[in-house]
Amino acid sequence: MNSPTRYELPLSSRALFLRAGILALMLAAGASAAGAAVWTDALGRRVEVPDRPGRIVSLVPSVTEVLYALGVQDRVAGVTRFCTFPAEAQSKPKVGGYADPSLEAIVALAPDLVFGSADATPPLLIDRLEGLGIPVYVVYPRSLASTVAMLRRVGRVVGAARAGERLAAGLERTVAEVRDRVRDLPRPRVLLCVMVEPLVVAGPGTLAHDLIATAGGRNVVPAGPSRYPTWGPESLLAADPDVVVVSPHPGQPAPGRLFDRWPELKAVAAGRVVEIPADWIHRPGPRLARGLRALARAIHPDAFPEEGP
Repeated sequence: MNSPTRYELPLSSRALFLRAGILALMLAAGASAAGAAVWTDALGRRVEVPDRPGRIVSLVPSVTEVLYALGVQDRVAGVTRFCTFPAEAQSKPKVGGYADPSLEAIVALAPDLVFGSADATPPLLIDRLEGLGIPVYVVYPRSLASTVAMLRRVGRVVGAARAGERLAAGLERTVAEVRDRVRDLPRPRVLLCVMVEPLVVAGPGTLAHDLIATAGGRNVVPAGPSRYPTWGPESLLAADPDVVVVSPHPGQPAPGRLFDRWPELKAVAAGRVVEIPADWIHRPGPRLARGLRALARAIHPDAFPEEGP
């Protein structure tokens, strides 16, 4: 998805936008008077956030999940159309897509805190919101450790530190358990696919890469200019992974079947093309513990014989 470079408002909407902007500024000023804390976000920006922000807009699907898991869903004023979990989040007002949210729609909700993502939220949008006095806290988890840190930090930022600590500690326990089980086991070579048509794979520097290593595997994707390179058949056959992990997507319910055209692959011959829900392994949120267990079971089925997440 292309990030927008400009935000133009129709003439008929400018009055609404102005009123919403003034309201947002008044709310922000009132919240600051009541008390605020200064936090450093994932980009190193200092962000002043009101104590227990009462109207939160989340531009990040994983953060939306975190907010619900923290028990502050009543304070979520708006989300993107990609914030699909939990199901209740889909009833919240929508502000657009993940990488192209609407400035006007956000401001109209009069938030006193917006959560953005370093790899998707347009910098121009952040600047515009902050120019209106609306604080934007940016997250950027690219590993299990940074996801744990994000769970704690989001909890503290929204005034739910105890719940954030509970979420973080739960993920830490799962990581420790998995690492302990695979510590002395051989490390099969793993290919984790983001998409299969075209074949987009996860390389070093990604959350998926860290998941593979933690689950007791070795990522077959080498370091390169892209963290998510697109592969052709030649790269796939040359890598010849022991395990291939795919995720179903709308309109593509059985992505693993696409690898049947290469029966010479070790993973195909051994029946080790495994499906794991994309949200479990690509969204750095509370369900990441499920994804890690499922991935560890795919790589070391004898060490994780139990069923379920």
